[in-house]
Formats: sequence, structure tokens, C-alpha cells
Amino acid sequence: MTNLKTKNNEVLEQQALASKSGGVLSKTISGAFYLIALQIISRLFTFVLNILMVTSVDTNILGVYSVQYQLLSSTILFLSRESIRRSCSRIDISSSKSNFQSVVNTSWLIIPIGMILSISIENFFLINTEDSIKGIENYYSGLRLFTYSSMIELASEPLYILYQNLLLFKIRTFVEGFALFIKTITTYYFVVIFNDGLKGFGYSQLFYSLSIFLGYFGYFIYKVLNTNDSNRKKDKEEENEQFQFNSFKQILPNPSKSIDKHLLKLTGLYTWQTIQKLLLTEGEKYILYFSETLVSQAIFSVVSNLGSLIVRFLFLPIEESCFLMFPKLFPSISNSSNNNIIDKKEKEKELESGSKILAVVIKFLMIIALTFICFAPNYSELLMNLLYSSKFQGTNAGVILGVYCVYVGFLSVNGVTEAFVHSVSKENQLKTLNFILIIIGFAYLFFSYVLCKIFNSVGIILANILNMLLRILYSFYFMNQFFKELKDFSLKSMMPHKLVFIIYFTSSIITYLSSKYIYNANSFKSSIIHIFVGLICFGTSLVILYLKEWNSIKEFKKVLANKSS
Repeated sequence: MTNLKTKNNEVLEQQALASKSGGVLSKTISGAFYLIALQIISRLFTFVLNILMVTSVDTNILGVYSVQYQLLSSTILFLSRESIRRSCSRIDISSSKSNFQSVVNTSWLIIPIGMILSISIENFFLINTEDSIKGIENYYSGLRLFTYSSMIELASEPLYILYQNLLLFKIRTFVEGFALFIKTITTYYFVVIFNDGLKGFGYSQLFYSLSIFLGYFGYFIYKVLNTNDSNRKKDKEEENEQFQFNSFKQILPNPSKSIDKHLLKLTGLYTWQTIQKLLLTEGEKYILYFSETLVSQAIFSVVSNLGSLIVRFLFLPIEESCFLMFPKLFPSISNSSNNNIIDKKEKEKELESGSKILAVVIKFLMIIALTFICFAPNYSELLMNLLYSSKFQGTNAGVILGVYCVYVGFLSVNGVTEAFVHSVSKENQLKTLNFILIIIGFAYLFFSYVLCKIFNSVGIILANILNMLLRILYSFYFMNQFFKELKDFSLKSMMPHKLVFIIYFTSSIITYLSSKYIYNANSFKSSIIHIFVGLICFGTSLVILYLKEWNSIKEFKKVLANKSS
């Protein structure tokens, strides 16, 4: 009888675990689709706007905006909020009001930190910018408007963190999508039509930040005002679980409750990673800012914006969703407070379930990475000529774009592998990770300097590729250790079939020969033939993918079916 009860309890626990994992996975997948939709829409607007700006805006103004102003904004925002965002995402605020308030209190630290950093970083650019650049019309006005915009955007962070933690992706999709639409319209209005130059870029950024702030707070106010009496009378247990928005005090810091020390420790650990990530994501812009002319900065910016489109509308949402998903798929492992009471069977089931999802996601990104690495470089020059006519003929813009596409392939894989490592690491593992990333970061800076001296702008991207490769290798090492208790786990399960690799690299050789001996920028016929060669190679690759990876797709469907049952 006792054994029967024990078995029943085990079954109930397994069902509860499956139900919880299924709910998290379902929300995360739907969230990824919402974020991908947001990125697609926003980047289409941005893509069209960039084409219009390149042909109508002075190159020097474009260089200041695309490198210096963007560096100012991204540095302020990244250093102010990224580490707190990551640490707060590891706390399940739906489990208790105490966790909820702890996250709220911590999130409000972003605002004073952001104000201090905004003033400091603006002065940094004022001190280090050459006088000839400062002499460009409206330089100071544009810089100050970008600083104000960053402060306004940071003021919305407490609600952003709240919505993300509760997996309310629809809110972010609507708010940021609307804000980007406003930014696109205002940029075209002030910069292209009225030719306000740098001040026009500043105005459009200000409208964007105001839209973000009003959108997040507007939704919260709407939910509070529309909370009726029947909702207020809900059972307390249900209310705790769902965290109904019923009071403005919910998002305000509570002085009577101190900030969770564990949360502060995580924030401190993530701060080092934030600095390193900033150097990795914006390092090339800093090198350009200090060493290249405004014209070179403008060309590099146009190419990098074009090359990073797929990162922004596909890979970044997947990375963000995975970072939120992994801690919830491994609750007994990622929650350090439960380390002493972890049931071995529960842990094994978490590992088995999570490893399948991780393997499928990484394999999918591996295939996309192969597509970029093997096809994109051989069609980059053609794409530049199609978009910008002869504006960049005689420059190395096509070469830069081709190498950047290779970098995008490595970046896509690193995004998810590193999201997994950051999400499930314990404090001592995060310290080790920080140390490893510091070493890799110094190596990246060294190779950036050396390769930039040899290959100019291309050298910066080559250093980024090397950096991503080292980070991916460490993430795979971590995964191998993390899943070592699983007998069936293997890193090979994350790799596409070897025939897929063969067909992709064969296609790369064929399309390279086509770009070298068939394609001619001044011949429409040769361009069509070159495109046709690429379509044949890509179609063949898709057939091999269907034949060799269909079982992986069916396995992923089974995982989804088991999660939802």
C-alpha cells in the first residue's frame, strides 16, 4: 500500500513537472514568435529608412549618428540595465509576493545608476571627440537629445522587467513596435524632409524613448483602473499566483523590505559580463570612433546594419526567450535555495527534458549559421549594388559585408549557447565564467588591434569571429559537464548530419567560383546567372536537409506534444 502511494506521488510529481515545463515552454515559444514578429516589422521600417538616408544624408552626419550617437545611447543603456535585467530574470516573481517586491526594489536601482552614467558618458564623448567633428552643425544638440532619451527609456525599466519576468511578451511587442514606427516616421520627417541633420536624429530618438515610457506605464495604469470588484475578491492563493495588477504601489520600491542579497550578488557577477558583452558588441564601433574617419565609419555602419538584420529580427528574440526559458526548465538546478533538497529523479527528468529542447534549438541555429557562412559572402557585393546602386563601387563594402555574414553565423550559435550557460550557472560557476570571458575579452581586444592594423575594417570582424568561436567552445564544454549525468547526452546530437555539412561547403565553393568568374557588376545577365547558380545550390541543400534532418523535426514535435499533454 505504501509503495502504491509512493508511486502515485511520483506520478503526480512527474505530471506537475511536465505541466509546469509545458506551460513555460508554450509561453516561451509564443513569446519568441511575438518578439520575432516585432523585430521583422521594426527592421523592415529601419531597412527602408536606412536606404533613404544613405542616399540623402551627408556622409559625415551619417557617420556621427551611426557610430558616436549610437555608442552613447547603447553604452548608457547597456551598463545601466543589462546586469539587473539578467539577475531579475532568474527570480520567479509569480511564486511569492516577497520575490515580486525584491525584484521591484532591485529594478529601481537602474534609474539612479543610469542618471550618473548618462552624465559621465556624455562628457566622455565631449572630451574625446575632435574639434572638427564638434564643429558639425547641431552636434551638441543631437548629443544632448540622445542623453535625455536614454534617461527617459531607463525610467520604464521597472515595468519592462516585470512584464518580461511574467512572460507578457505581447506587451513588449506592441509597445516597442509602436515606438519603432514612431521613430521611423519622425526620422524621415526631421532628417530627410526637413534636413535637420544631427538634431533631427536626436528628436526622433526622443520620440522613441517617450513612446516606450508612455507605452509601458500606460498599459499598467490601464490594467489597474480596469480591475473590477470581482477581480479583487479572488482567492488569495490565485491572486498570488497570477499577480493581478490592482495597485500603483505594486511597482514602487518598498523601503521596509531590503534588497535580496542573493539578487545583488548575481547582479554584481553579471556586471562584469555586461562590460565584456558591451566591448564585444560595440567594440568595433569604439575602434572606428578612435581610429577611422567619419566616411569610413559611415560605410562600416551601413554594412553592419545590413549584415545584422537577421541577428536583430531572428536570433536576438530567440536568445532572449531562451534566457528566460532555461531557468524555468531547470528550476531545481538554477534555484540555489533548493540545492539541498533536490530529488535525483526530478533532476534527471529536468536534465533529460531540457537537453532535448536545447539540442533542437542549437541544431536549428547551426543550420542557419551554415547558410550564412556558405552562401552570403558570395552574394554580398551583388546585394550592395542592388540596394545602393553604384554608391559603394570602388570600395571594400562588399567584402566587409561578406565577412560580416560569416560573423553573423557564429554569433547566432553563441547567442543561445551562452544564454544557456548564463541561465543555469551557479554562483561559483558564474565566477569561473567571468574569468574565462575576461581572458577571451583581452584576446579579442588584442586581435582587434592587430588585425585592424593589417586588414583595416575587415580585421575588426575577423577578431569578432575568433572571439565567438572561443566562447562557443567554452559553452559546449560547460554543456558537456552540465549533462554528464545523462547517459544518452552527446554534443553530436546538436550537430546537423555530416552530409548537410558536405553539401553546404560544396555549395560555398560553387557559388564562390560563380561570383569570381561569372558575376559582373555592370552586366545584368551575369547577375541573373549568378543568382540562378545560388538558387540551385540552395535548393539542393534544402533537399538534403529534408532527407537527413526530418527525424529531428519529428522528435521536436514529440517533445512539444509531451509538454502540452
